[in-house]
Amino acid sequence: MKWISSVIILSFTLGIVAKTTMSYRERKKQLDGKIALVLDIKEQLKLEPETGKTSIETIRSQVEETYRAGNRIEMEKTLTLAEGELIITQRKLCFPMEESANGLYQKAMGDWILLEGEDKSGAKSIEWDTKEKIQRYLMMAKSEKDHAKEYFLSGNYQLSLHTYKRSLVYSLMSLRSQKAEIPEEYQTADTVWVQPIWMGLHKQKQNTIQEN
Repeated sequence: MKWISSVIILSFTLGIVAKTTMSYRERKKQLDGKIALVLDIKEQLKLEPETGKTSIETIRSQVEETYRAGNRIEMEKTLTLAEGELIITQRKLCFPMEESANGLYQKAMGDWILLEGEDKSGAKSIEWDTKEKIQRYLMMAKSEKDHAKEYFLSGNYQLSLHTYKRSLVYSLMSLRSQKAEIPEEYQTADTVWVQPIWMGLHKQKQNTIQEN
């Protein structure tokens, strides 16, 4: 516990030092982006992680109200408190994100092992480029979740969350490439995060075929 507390304190302290050269408008813009990621993850994955003393929604409202009021001193105070609370929330959210990234990767890998077995036995034929695509997405999903863990251990919870999200996206891309069923708890994330990418790739492929 002492080690964990030290990491949080160090992260917060380094953040304060960096913010001495930033305007409160820049700090608010940074905070808005971090809050948006947390809310996006909560909404698409239906996660309700523990928070600090204040919920992320309340933090966002407090910052917006203070910003509109235009009092610089109050804004500095509100931002400092919000940044501290956000670090706690981000750290706690990393735990279910790690579990989700690991679980979905294992699901995608397990489905691929079964599909590859059917291909080798002749029960099902898979095109070479599809195999390559499935394996590439699996490799990227694993790489991202491993990097996310490293970012977490270094105290960069924002980047850890962002990277866990990318791992989930790649696992979902692998499942789509396998034409496998998307687990119910990830269907919203698949629709919001993956479908636009998938449709873009499909359109790009169609254009390439027409050009050739």
